[in-house]
Amino acid sequence: MKKNLILSGVTVSPGSVEGKARIINNVEDLAKVEEDEIVFLPKSHPMYAIAVLRASGVVCEYGGKLSHICIVSLEMGLPCITKVKEARAAVKDGQLVYLDADKGEVYLYE
Repeated sequence: MKKNLILSGVTVSPGSVEGKARIINNVEDLAKVEEDEIVFLPKSHPMYAIAVLRASGVVCEYGGKLSHICIVSLEMGLPCITKVKEARAAVKDGQLVYLDADKGEVYLYE
């Protein structure tokens, strides 16, 4: 499968992971998160830590490296990038993505 670069941001926690995307728009979406999905969050919020506990990677649209979700991801050793504008609009639930947090990039598979 071919990978296409679609998003870039700021590395918080290095590493790379491949998995299904899970779009989180609000707290109600947290129940949909399954093990080893890559969660796409609008911002840092303490309640979103529930999603991070099941995730294999984190992409956050807004929030600095010291925001709550970024710190939780870093402490858990999960690949994480932040400041990825429009991330939730660029990816659909269930799409296979590759998160390269070392480079701060997200790829979609064709």
